[in-house]
Formats: sequence, structure tokens, C-alpha cells
Amino acid sequence: MIVFSCHADTNFRYHSLARKNGGYLGFLDNFAGVYATMRAYFSGQIQGDHVQIALTEHEETTFEGALRVRNTLNSDDLVVVVDVTGIIGDWDFTIEKCNDLIAQTFVTETLSGFRYRLFEDSPDPIAAEDEVDVYREKCPHSFFLGVPCSGGDYNKEAVYCKESSIEAVSQAIIALVAAYPRYKPLQLK
Repeated sequence: MIVFSCHADTNFRYHSLARKNGGYLGFLDNFAGVYATMRAYFSGQIQGDHVQIALTEHEETTFEGALRVRNTLNSDDLVVVVDVTGIIGDWDFTIEKCNDLIAQTFVTETLSGFRYRLFEDSPDPIAAEDEVDVYREKCPHSFFLGVPCSGGDYNKEAVYCKESSIEAVSQAIIALVAAYPRYKPLQLK
């Protein structure tokens, strides 16, 4: 199974969001990741019983939601954590914590043509720990799909995210789901 995990809680007591210059300005951790995932899901382009969307809680403190989801998974499942990232560059999204050869092969073959940057680690200057660390204990091919946000610390203040990044992440999710049946043979090599 391919699982897309997004934490659906935030650090903020209130939330604001505004459209600005072709994007969004607001408290986007992790509204941007959830929105991109839900856009993919509700597009009608995600088909099959090999996909699961998990909206989790307590990412900022105990990872309780991710721990509960992990307990339902098999070791050969692929988990993609969708969340905001502070890594900004000339790309639409990032793939982080992708240091496994099987996951790297799957990502690079599936996402050719997309504008993204792959990192084997997580050079995010805002936060280094996330749900990938929880899932990887059971599912070694897990990785992070990052929605770039600029303008400060996404855990403490309003930040900016391009609409084109949200759309690219949604399309990447659709592509990963469609290509997932190819992933199983990679594991058996």
C-alpha cells in the first residue's frame, strides 16, 4: 500500500489565510500539505485500493497520530509524509529523507518532468524531525514530500506558499499513486 500521511494539527491558536501574488500567506503548517493532498484525492484521479490518506494529529509534540497509523502498516508499505518545508529554491517541491535506493529509484522514475529537488537527508532550517522518523522504523522506504514555504518560521508565524507548489504537489501525489504498482517489483530485486 502507498500511504500519504499529513498532520492536520498546527501550533496556532487562531488561523489566518490570504491570497497574495499567486499564492497563500498564512499559518500554513500543515494546511498547505493537507490542502495539496486533498486536492489530489478529490480530483477523482486517485484510483485503487492500494492507496490510503492518513490525516494525523500531535505531530508537533508526540507523533501520536503517526504512531497509530504505523501500527496498521506492513513493512513493505511506502509512506509519503506531506508537509511544509523551509527549503526554498528553483523548484516546486522537495523530496527529503529519501536515502533508500528503492525509494529514490521509484521517485526519480515517477516524477521525471516535475520541478523538484531530492535530498537524502532533511536540510530544512526550521525543523529536522517529522513523521518520516516514526514511519521509517517499520517502513524503510518512507520519505518526505515538502511544500516550500518562505518568509519565516512556519511553526511560529505566517509564511508564504506558491499556488503552483500546491498544484505540483497534488499532481506528484497523483503520479505516485498511479505508478505505485511498479514499486512492488523494485522491492523484490
